[in-house]
Amino acid sequence: MVNPNTSGFWDKKIFEEKIKLLKSPIYIDKNRHVASLLRASKGKLLDLGFGYGMLEDLLSKHVTELDLFGMDISKSAVRDIRLKVDGKFIVGNAKKIPFGSIFFDYVVALDILEHFRINEINMILPEVRRVLRTGGIFIVSVPVNEGRKDSMLNKHMISFSKASISDLLEKYLFRVEKTKLLFAFRNKYFIKSLFARVFKIRKPNLIILLARKV
Repeated sequence: MVNPNTSGFWDKKIFEEKIKLLKSPIYIDKNRHVASLLRASKGKLLDLGFGYGMLEDLLSKHVTELDLFGMDISKSAVRDIRLKVDGKFIVGNAKKIPFGSIFFDYVVALDILEHFRINEINMILPEVRRVLRTGGIFIVSVPVNEGRKDSMLNKHMISFSKASISDLLEKYLFRVEKTKLLFAFRNKYFIKSLFARVFKIRKPNLIILLARKV
């Protein structure tokens, strides 16, 4: 069966949901958290599926010693980011990364893996290992505790839990060193997230993992 996450689908989705997503508290917090993990970093960074380029915008303003590279299936996303961020950004699919082995110090894949079937993920993770140097950092985020309606609307091919994404990374010899759970509140985001985290009144909606290639 053909994966419905085509270039055309993502060109359309990125255009239609730009205003909504760029105002989403969890989307903003996710990118800020990942940028904070990369503070004071040096070397080459590859972002697989950079979308609107919020992470690149943050890094270009606050982390000046990273060389930014990115791939996205959306031609419009690539066109737009080239207008605002210095770096090398190309159209491509994460199943085949067109860079040399041990070329990158960091690889980022935010809300990307859920758009592939497990056989495709089993192609992507070896590619990430190949292009990432030993000891390099792989930062991943995926939705967790997702409802069927949201999963179908967003063309998600697989569901993850904290345990399943951690196990998958460890299967490919990435050692998980840090995790962060986020909640999809639309308003009063930080105070509601604090209450949810302390009192466990709601399940988290997103997990960010920092893993190291061993």
